[in-house]
Amino acid sequence: MRLKSKTKLGHGLWLVFLLGFFVMSQPAAAQSDGSEAKPYAKLDRQSVTYRGPLDRKAKELPEGVAPIGIILALSGPGQAEGKALLAAAQIALEEEQARGTLADGRKLTLVARDESGPWGQASSEILKLVDEDHALVVLTSANGNTAHQADQLANKISFPILTLASDPTTTEANVPWLFRLGPSDTDQVRAFCQRIYTELGLHYVLLIVQSDHDGRIGGGEFEKAARELGANPPEKVEIASSPASLESLSASIGAKNPDAIVVWTDANLARKLLPAIRKDTAGASVFLCQKAAQFAGEDAELGRMFTVGSVQMQQKASANNFEQTYRARTGASPGSDAVEVYEAVHLVADGLRRVGANRILLREFFATLGKTADAAGAISFDPAGNSTQKFAVVELSAAAAVASHP
Repeated sequence: MRLKSKTKLGHGLWLVFLLGFFVMSQPAAAQSDGSEAKPYAKLDRQSVTYRGPLDRKAKELPEGVAPIGIILALSGPGQAEGKALLAAAQIALEEEQARGTLADGRKLTLVARDESGPWGQASSEILKLVDEDHALVVLTSANGNTAHQADQLANKISFPILTLASDPTTTEANVPWLFRLGPSDTDQVRAFCQRIYTELGLHYVLLIVQSDHDGRIGGGEFEKAARELGANPPEKVEIASSPASLESLSASIGAKNPDAIVVWTDANLARKLLPAIRKDTAGASVFLCQKAAQFAGEDAELGRMFTVGSVQMQQKASANNFEQTYRARTGASPGSDAVEVYEAVHLVADGLRRVGANRILLREFFATLGKTADAAGAISFDPAGNSTQKFAVVELSAAAAVASHP
């Protein structure tokens, strides 16, 4: 009986093996309805195939120009901020053009493209900046998704990126082509937490985050920094990009009576949110992430608000009368992002004057800033591409952004 049982068991295992082999050997079944799933967006594989870095002497540029590319929201909800940053870039470009051409006779130009639209739009437009417009460098907005799409392309076709995105993961991958102009989320939350918890001794903090990639990353960094300080954890309120009712949200926030409010949203949402919040929380200190603070120069009625920025960069821009020129052109004072774009264009122009119209040498110029005695400017970067500037809490007002204490 025992032998017979083993024989039956052996036959059963053999049948299972054969059945499994038969199933594995069959081709994958097509969808029964004959339809084929299509991706939401796709890139042209031939356009982004890695070709290796250009020869140091190769330029592949049209004669007579040295283009600087910039990718911004020039339509849709973020167009006000995009156009404001473009104005800052154009002011810097005009100042550089007044200095004359590059050593080889090329004239500096600025080419802007629109990142707005469905996912993949930014990638397509960045690729056009490099392949069609022949941009030597690409400046990106504060949108973390755009920065990630840019660094993926740069890793394949070799061009330097200067980004306003504060998402710390953009530099954690150590992509050698990407450099952050301003503070990361980590830099910002450390400055905020130092001011809120340590210097002011506040306890009840309301953290308002937008339910998107940048909002979740920044909000998570703030919660982590508060824990590391042993402070009371903030109460987090997550809101959609288009909240159903700002009035009810404002009343709910006002009823909480927070000591401080930290806002981690984009500028478009902050523009809608802050006037409603201020009606019921006039006594609370308001701290805006740099992305949210782009709108703050537009309205003097919102009271004292604070963000994080580079005092050194603000002072340098003021010395060049940038604030007055920008205000005359746009009707608002420049935010930290506008100052950073203004300085970035000057930095690129300085690099092109020193090393020529070559993407590889320009990337090396950015990477070695601060290591050479003749590297000018208020911007330099660590080996991962993060800004090495000292950042501090600055006050926002309709007149100017100044170092201050609430």
